[in-house]
Formats: sequence, C-alpha cells, structure tokens
Amino acid sequence: MQLRRSTRNDGGRKAYTFQWKVENISYSWMERREYLESPTFIANALEGTKWSLRLFPKRNIFTNSFNACLYRENDWCGPEVIQVKYDLALLDEDGLISETEGVDEFRRNYIGSQTIYGKLRDLFSTERNTFFPEDTITIRCNMWTEEVKPAVSERLPARTAFQGQRGSFVWRIDKFSTLSSGLISNFVVINELEDVLINFDLVLRNATDLYIDIRSRVKCIKFYAFKASIIDWKGKKAECGSTECCDGDGDVEEGIVSSIRIKQFPLESGLYLRNDVLSLDCEYIFSTGTVFSEYPSCGTISSSVSREVNKKRQPIPDLQDDLKSMYSDAIFCDVELRTSTEKFPAHKAILSARSSVFRRMLSSDMKEKSSGHVDITDLDAETVHRMLTYVYTDSLGDLQMKSAPKLYTAADKYDIPSLKRKCSDFMQDNMRPNTVCDVLVLADMHQDHYLKSAAQDYIQDHDEVVLRSQEWKHLMDTNLQLAANVMYRKFSKPMKR
Repeated sequence: MQLRRSTRNDGGRKAYTFQWKVENISYSWMERREYLESPTFIANALEGTKWSLRLFPKRNIFTNSFNACLYRENDWCGPEVIQVKYDLALLDEDGLISETEGVDEFRRNYIGSQTIYGKLRDLFSTERNTFFPEDTITIRCNMWTEEVKPAVSERLPARTAFQGQRGSFVWRIDKFSTLSSGLISNFVVINELEDVLINFDLVLRNATDLYIDIRSRVKCIKFYAFKASIIDWKGKKAECGSTECCDGDGDVEEGIVSSIRIKQFPLESGLYLRNDVLSLDCEYIFSTGTVFSEYPSCGTISSSVSREVNKKRQPIPDLQDDLKSMYSDAIFCDVELRTSTEKFPAHKAILSARSSVFRRMLSSDMKEKSSGHVDITDLDAETVHRMLTYVYTDSLGDLQMKSAPKLYTAADKYDIPSLKRKCSDFMQDNMRPNTVCDVLVLADMHQDHYLKSAAQDYIQDHDEVVLRSQEWKHLMDTNLQLAANVMYRKFSKPMKR
C-alpha cells in the first residue's frame, strides 16, 4: 500500500497519516516499561493538538516483543479533551501485517487504548529480515474526527534509528589437541578511529574447558549479544554458546565483563575436528545507546521536541541518507520498476546515472520511456529492492550469502559494475565448503574469471572437505566439465620439491 500526500481540498474534512520507521530495531536495549518516542507532530485540523507514537520494545529472557500506541502530548495546544478516531498498523515490505482501529477521548498526556503488537525475531535468526526488511519496523497511524474516514490524508513520515554495530568472524584453532591451559587467541573490534571497543579472548581452562571471555571498558555500550557456533567439516553450524546483556545489568554499566563456556561436542568422530583444526563461527551485536530521529520537510512536525535517549548531538544526514529517504519515501518519483509481485517507485535520473542499461531504456525510443515503467520479470522483489537500495546508497546493507548471487546477477544484467564487484568480493570473503560450488557455477556462467579463480583456489585449499561434500557430488552430476577443470587445475600445478 502506497500512501500519497494530497494537495486537493476535501471539503474541510482532513485526516493525517503518520508513518514512523524505526531502524536497527535489533539494537534496542530497552526493557519493560521503557519506551521510544517518535518525533512530535502537530495536527492543525485537529485543533492544533500535538501527538506522537510510543514504541515499547521488550527484550528479555522471557519475551522478545514490542507494542506501539498513540500518545497525546502534555501540551496546552488545543482543547482539554478531543475525540479522535484512529487506526494503528504494522507494515512490512509487502504491506499490512496487522491493524487495530478505535476511537478515544484524548486528554492531554493521554495514551490511546488501541495497541498494535509485534514479535521481535531472534537476534541472530536467518529469518530476521523476512519479517523486518533491513531490520526496520514501520508503524502507521491514521487519525480523523469525522464519522466517515476521509478519502485523502496528509502524510507525515518520520524516521528513528538505533545506533549500533553487527559483525561476525570465524575463529580457526589450529593444533587443537595440543593446546595447553591459558589464552589461545584474541579478536578485537575497533571503531573508525582504531579505538578498541570489545575484546574477545579464547581461553582454555582446566585443560578441557573452552571459554570465550568478553571484555570492554567502553561505558557507552548499552546492549550487547554474542553467539558462537561450531562448524563441522561440511560447513554446517551448531550453536555452542551465547549471551546477551542490557543496560541496567551491572556488567554493562561498568563495561562488559562476561564469559561463555563453549558447549562440548564429540570431537573424536572427526565431524568437528578435521586435521586437528576446530572452527567457531562467531556473531556479535552491540548498541551504543544513541538514538536519532529525522523527518522530511512535509507535513507539520513540532520543532520544539528533539528525541534522543542520550544528550549527544544528533548526526546531520548526509547525501546518502537524503537519497535513501527519497527512495524509501517515494519523493518526486517519475518511473516505476515492476516485478511479478511488487512495484518500486524510482527516479530516472538516478537510475540512468548508475546503470547504462537503464539509461538506454529511459532515454531512447524504447517502450519504457513512454510507459513510465520498467517490467522486470526475471528478478524477485527482494533482489530488485536490494539493487535499488545500492543504487541510491552505494551500500550492500545486511547482505547474506543466500541473496548475494541473485544481486550479482542483477548487477551484471543492468550493468552496475561497482555492485557486481562488491557482490563478488562479498562472496569471496564468505565462501564456505557448502557454498563454493554454487559460486563457481555462477562465476563460470557470467564469465567472471576473477571470481572463478577465487572459487577454484578455495576448493584446492579445502579439498578434503569440499570434495567429500554433497555439493561437489551435485556439481559432478550437473556440470562434469566444470568439475573436471577444477581437478585438472589442481593436479597440473608444478609439484613442490
């Protein structure tokens, strides 16, 4: 559902549509009874009253959920009591997830009776972006006073973002059976100024117990989470330890000091210990506690209220943020990209600047120029969304190995060289025994000799694992010539003396 700001007069009747995007919801540290408040907006047609939305994220060991409600500000604007009809809705990229509607007598400093509920996904879940694309919750509130809801409304978009960092790394432990008690290895997370934010220490205690100690003296960290998984020789992962902590716990207030005992797995079978090497896949998330809000210059937003959890200066949006806002809020769009399931408003000038294929489509006598839309039948909606996000922001976002090949294919088709190269680099950095065969086939299909060579090198370096995998067997069954080329390359290299 696309909402458009109307400029025509509706006979004096007016409705407001306040749409609030909360980005990086995974980084929220708030616990029960704590809430995040949207920018305040003024409803001139509702007697100048001031309003906001409140979001209550609840992240603890019992529940990962949130609820949102409408709030009338404690301000002297407007009457003491005003009756308002309204609905609240939770949206995803496909439209409506859930909705509630009601009518309330709003006094000043009053929270409406209608509440919208949602579920926060597990922090490290692979399904996280299915429910909240780009880790963003979108809440919509329509407000009106007439008996019948007006057909048009004034649209007031706003955005709030939690600040934080997400990352992962593979911890390879060589000669595992020969290790003695003490510090084995160390991994450090630094910021752009090369200041140390978090230390991860891998420690062996009592000759048999493996721990990961987490240390930080950075007091601005309000929330952190960490998960470790052991990787078997097929590249499959099994969780072996995790922890998370919110502000209010003593260890976060004084800087992180925690320890995770790694769950023991039967290493004798060789499933997890090949060539005496143990591999751990580690994922971490932490939030610095900073929240900032912004809104485009449409509608009436109260300038007297600046929402910030800490009192630091708000970042000023740069060109990347502004272009992203133009895309996500569909401002001044003049062309539409259509898949079989979704439509994506865009801008001819930006598409033409980033892609020679779009430039030809939109500037020559092709049907796309006159029709005002481009039909994309061979790419799914998620891939087109990721491609457009890159076109506007030059960022891959939260790209995963599962979606990288599709985005690479889109970049090749529409001639976006920088996106193609970044997808190639991403796949090289994230190759695993269970994915390298698919990367090899993709590189061969697109005649990408650079990526193909990297995949062949990976197979040679991990031949004991890859050549025993089901993925390699499938490659031999479906593309014997490509598999034979890999083996020829392996055995045609000069032998070391």
